[in-house]
This record gives sequence, C-alpha cells and structure tokens, in this order.
Amino acid sequence: MKLGTDFSGIGAPEMALKYLGIEFESVFACEIDKYARQSFKQLHKTKKFYNDITTRDHKEVEQLDLYIAGFPCQAFSIAGKRKGFEDTRGTLFYNVAEFIKINKPKVFVLENVKGLVSHDSGKTFQTIIDILSNNGGTQNGQISLDMLDDGLGYHIYWQVLNTKNYGIPQNRERIFIVGFKDFKEFNFPKPIELKLTLENMLQDNPNSKYFLSDKMIKFVLNTDFREAKPISKKGISRCLKVGGDVPCFEVKTNTKKIRRLTPLECWRLQGFKDDDFFTIKDISDTQLYKQAGNSITVNVLMALFKKILL
Repeated sequence: MKLGTDFSGIGAPEMALKYLGIEFESVFACEIDKYARQSFKQLHKTKKFYNDITTRDHKEVEQLDLYIAGFPCQAFSIAGKRKGFEDTRGTLFYNVAEFIKINKPKVFVLENVKGLVSHDSGKTFQTIIDILSNNGGTQNGQISLDMLDDGLGYHIYWQVLNTKNYGIPQNRERIFIVGFKDFKEFNFPKPIELKLTLENMLQDNPNSKYFLSDKMIKFVLNTDFREAKPISKKGISRCLKVGGDVPCFEVKTNTKKIRRLTPLECWRLQGFKDDDFFTIKDISDTQLYKQAGNSITVNVLMALFKKILL
C-alpha cells in the first residue's frame, strides 16, 4: 500500500499502520516544522520528504492508496457567488484539495479541530465538503445536490471523534473526513469503554523539574482560568495543545505538590509507545510537548484504519 502524508508532524498515521501490522510504503511525508521533521525522520523512513506543501510539484508524486492530511483551519472568502476552489485559494486546504485533484488517491483521511464544523457559521466546512464530494460523489452515503462545478467527486463520510472513546484517557475531539474515490459503504468505528485513567499513563519517578514551584502552585490553586487548574489523576486529561498549557495534577493533598505532565506522558496520551518516544534524540521538552499536542491520536487512526483497510 502506498501512503503519503501532509502536515505529517511526528508521523501518527505511519505509527498507526505499524502498530496494526499493515505493510505500507511511505511515498512521501511533508512537514514545515524543522523539529517535527527531525523527530519524524528518527521514527520513520520515507522515500521523499517535503518541507512545504505549497511548493511541491504534485504531478511528480505517484498515485497513492492512502493520503492523510491534518490541515490547519483557515477562513475562506465565500462572499457572493460560490466558486469552489477559488474560494479556498490562499489557504492550506486549497493545496490539499489541489493535491487530491491531481493525484486521485484511492482513499484520503483529513483531520481538523472540532471547531471547523461551526467555523463561520458552518460555511467553511460546507465549502470543504462540497469541493470534495460534488460532481458525482456522495456525503455520508447520501447523494446531494451539486452546488459546485469543480468538485472532486469523492464519496465523503465525516464525524467528530473523541480520543477518550478509543482507549486513551484524553478529552480530544477532532473532525475526521474520510473520502473514497470509488463508492464504499463506511461506518465510523464505534466508541469503546474507557478502562484507563490519567493515573495509568503516568511514569514512575519523574524528574523534579516537572514539579511546580510554590509560586506556581499558589497561582493554579487560586486562578479562575480553568485550563490552569489541576486535573484529577482518577479522571482523564484535558486536550493536549500545541503550545504551552501542559496539564498539571496534584501529587499529594497534604503538601500540595503539583506537577506537569512529562513529555513522555503526553506522547502516551497520543497513543505512542515508550520505545518509540525514547528513539527521539536531541529534541527539547518544549518541542516534544508541541509535537504531542500537534499530533493525531494514534489509537483513533488505528480504529479508523481497521474500518477503512481491513
């Protein structure tokens, strides 16, 4: 199976396929962040690595069986008459759609934040779905009225999935859009019972640098900012973010010791195994936190790939 990924990060799709034991060839990966590229290359092998989707010659890429892209959410210009591709020009979704139009992968999976669904009163998301499905495609199994004459004609299914429903104690909601070149009946993976809590994801004897100072403890205990409040070890983690705001929790109630999650714990909360985390060398904690927060959860992708590929 030939795989290509844009906005590749640390390679969650590649890792999901490896964990499932599915043989694949990484035709290309693409990531603009140099530290994420460094981590990716320590974890995976690929025939070609691009730094920027906007400068790639899409025609040079061989046709893919599976294409994955976790593109950023950006505003579209949809004033007046809707023009499909032209509405999205200048955004990174335009580059994703352009690649799909040229390469015609058999299947693609696009991932984004839950807020994409309601962005600009739903207009942004509807434009995306119309571009992907119009001209012969379907939406969630239903034939829809074509609004655009430059749609890609894929058969589109979409749903918001939460990491906590696929075996990982993290409250992380993301929209997943699955597209098939040829029609296929598809159902998203059903939620499974969560048997783990944050406590199960914690490492033993973490470095003392992850414990908060007395000044910071006073702040988190008294602030009204919910994202800074300690979370319970008996519950689940808040959504990991790209920059800062690493969740913290109370270690002891009598001395009020509080510590942040470690980078390893954050990678665990995204479904990566310890052996893979320890493969990474010469990357700072700051970048490791960022890479975890920017990744797609491996377990969610594994559940999706089982439905798509197996």
